Amino acid sequence: MKNKTITAISAGTSYSMLKLTESNVDPYTRSAIGSILGFTLALSPNNNYRFIGIGTMIAGALQLIDVAKGGRLIKNQCNLQVYIIGENSGLSVLEYGQVPSGNIDGFSFKGLNGVFKLSDGVYANINTNNSIQYTPGLGRFINQNVRNGGYKTKHWVDQQTDLRWKELYDRSI
Repeated sequence: MKNKTITAISAGTSYSMLKLTESNVDPYTRSAIGSILGFTLALSPNNNYRFIGIGTMIAGALQLIDVAKGGRLIKNQCNLQVYIIGENSGLSVLEYGQVPSGNIDGFSFKGLNGVFKLSDGVYANINTNNSIQYTPGLGRFINQNVRNGGYKTKHWVDQQTDLRWKELYDRSI
C-alpha cells in the first residue's frame, strides 16, 4: 500500500510540474524528461526512489496525450497577418500578437512563399523579424525528420488533396 501511495503522489506531482512548462515546451520533450528522470530514479536500490521513479515515468508517458491534440503556435510577433489552418476548420487570420486558442495544422504569411506544416505535438513561434522558430526541445527533430513537417514549397502544396493548403499557399505570395 505504501508503494502505491508513493507512486501515485509521485505521478501526480511530476505530472503537474511537467504541465507547468506546457506553454513553452512541446509534449515530446516533456515526455522525454519525465521518462528519463523516472527511469534513472527507478534504477535506485532505494525502494522509495524506485517508486518515485515509476510515478515520474507514468507522468512522462501521460504528456504524450498532448501530442494527439495537434500542433500549436505559441507566440506570434509577426508584423504581418498570419493565416492558419485549424485542425478541423478552414483558414483563419491572426493579427499581431494573437495566437490561436486551439491547435493548428499549419500557417503562413505574405512573403513566406510557402507554408509551414506543424505536426501533432510540435510547437512553434513567429518572431519579430518574421522568422519561424521551434520551441526548445525535440519538436524540430520530430517535425522535420519523423513527421515530414516544416517549411513546404509550392511543389509540396500542389501534391496535397486538402485544398486548404493551396488557399494557405496563395496567401503567402
